[in-house]
Amino acid sequence: MPFYRKPRNFTPLCMISEKKSIKNNVHHSIFTSRFDKFVGDWRNDLKHGKGFFLTIGGKLYEGDWYNGFRHGNGTLSNRLSNGTFCLEYRGDWVKGKPEGVGWRYYKNGDIYFGFWKKGYRHGYGKMWYSDGTLYVGYWHMGVKEGLGMFVQVNGNRYEGNWKNDKKNGLGRFYHMSTGQLQEGCWLDNLCVKSKMLDINVRQFCIRPTEYPIPPETLQNSREILEESKLWLSQILGDIDKKLKNCID
Repeated sequence: MPFYRKPRNFTPLCMISEKKSIKNNVHHSIFTSRFDKFVGDWRNDLKHGKGFFLTIGGKLYEGDWYNGFRHGNGTLSNRLSNGTFCLEYRGDWVKGKPEGVGWRYYKNGDIYFGFWKKGYRHGYGKMWYSDGTLYVGYWHMGVKEGLGMFVQVNGNRYEGNWKNDKKNGLGRFYHMSTGQLQEGCWLDNLCVKSKMLDINVRQFCIRPTEYPIPPETLQNSREILEESKLWLSQILGDIDKKLKNCID
């Protein structure tokens, strides 16, 4: 009569070697299959803690890690042809992307400081452009949106609403060279309706206007304006009719 034998507990050698290769605590140099290099803390075979990671392409990250992601505070740099590193970003990270507060240094010379979300400029921030202009205000997923101020190289500036990276809504444009203020409504970077005023420092500007803008003294000025619009539209209509008759 055959008898039952309990099988022995057998663990394959590949599983044993895999368990032994799980990285924990500090390791001096770990290379990937692409020859990327990491030096720092590990937990359960994932980058976790402090460390720096240098890719074969020359990207260098130094800072905090969490479960394999750049997470916390850290800096990202690019290696130049002479062997030195140029800073690209320093600030907060969440799951591998800039999120929180941070500085970004662009290749064309632009510099941004402010809030980030999922790798995009999002929230309040300042942008110094390489051409000398400046934007201070709110962003939405990488584009200007909300209240903001844009200062040109000559000192003229716009203060007001933005949408999709363009002036949209109510705003003010300060003509600092002539000493005048333009208040009105913008649509896709174009002013569609506005009024002009003199600012208090008009006489101290570079090219002030020869005469100040006189104050409005007309009574019922809005009614007069509406009547003028109606009169003008009637004249234009008569001209169109005459032109059509001449063509016929």
